[in-house]
Amino acid sequence: MSAAYHLNEVRFRYGGRDALNIDQLKLTANRISAIVGPNGAGKTTLLNLLAFLESPLTGNITFFGAPYGKLENLKLRRRVGLVQQNPYLLRGTVLANVELGLKLRGVDKAERTDCAMDVLAQMRLSAKAQVSAAQLSGGEAQKVAIGRILVLEPEVLLLDEPFTYLDRGVIDELEVLLATIRDNRSQTVIFTTHDQLRAQALADSIHSIVDGRVIPASLINLYRGQLQSDNHVFDTGKLAITVPEKIRSGDRIAIEPIHIVLSATALQSTMRNAFEGRITALREQDGQVQVTVEAGERFHATITHASLEDLNLGIGKQVWVSFKSSAVRVF
Repeated sequence: MSAAYHLNEVRFRYGGRDALNIDQLKLTANRISAIVGPNGAGKTTLLNLLAFLESPLTGNITFFGAPYGKLENLKLRRRVGLVQQNPYLLRGTVLANVELGLKLRGVDKAERTDCAMDVLAQMRLSAKAQVSAAQLSGGEAQKVAIGRILVLEPEVLLLDEPFTYLDRGVIDELEVLLATIRDNRSQTVIFTTHDQLRAQALADSIHSIVDGRVIPASLINLYRGQLQSDNHVFDTGKLAITVPEKIRSGDRIAIEPIHIVLSATALQSTMRNAFEGRITALREQDGQVQVTVEAGERFHATITHASLEDLNLGIGKQVWVSFKSSAVRVF
């Protein structure tokens, strides 16, 4: 599959501080990619680079096979649509806001109105077409901002934390919209989020970012602490987790949910990490079950429905969390 973007040795700084330090990152064309990370990780900065609103300090960005330096920014920006986390709508009606980009491109009134109304129908906002944008709820404003970009039919749609501050109904509609785009493979979509589970549900690929660095692990089981390299233990402040012997540095660890084994009693096994805890949540995800366990730290494990029934797991039940030291990523 071809890449929409390929970032190589990209560095970006704000006020003398490294905001991004990305060795390699490929984002596949005509797929949905999620950029997952905590607040301040560099997600918005990365989207600004992908939208060609900022230029990297060093390194290079390839866009659909063409080096960024050889392309004109204005032409690139017309191929990319960015919806910011707190979008700004202009005074006037919803229809006028959605039409704006087409108007600036010289599209005649009848055509741009037809295009805008089609998008409003897709966003379930047809009844709001003549309503003032100032009267919209936060969720409606977010949908209008997305519609304002979609009407321009960009090759790439960038969404910065699109689910933040929205109510459940609007989130459901936005998830359906992204799923439709994903199923039709009609656009390249890249969205940022701090919610790993939502990223898993919607994206074809997930890229984790922490402190401006892309890391080779999910952020579901992410812990900060101190590495004690002499005894191969990572101390989170709540648990002492055994890590691979070859690790010499790092202040964070991550454990993939599929590598965590749940059991009703302590296992007699070679797994060097075992902690007793209590189940606090169960959630179905892509035909499997996400189990949340409080065991000193909060762990998320992925199991099958058959395992759920065999172990007779339920909220409030005591359970053991076990995983190998080799399952622990240190960075």
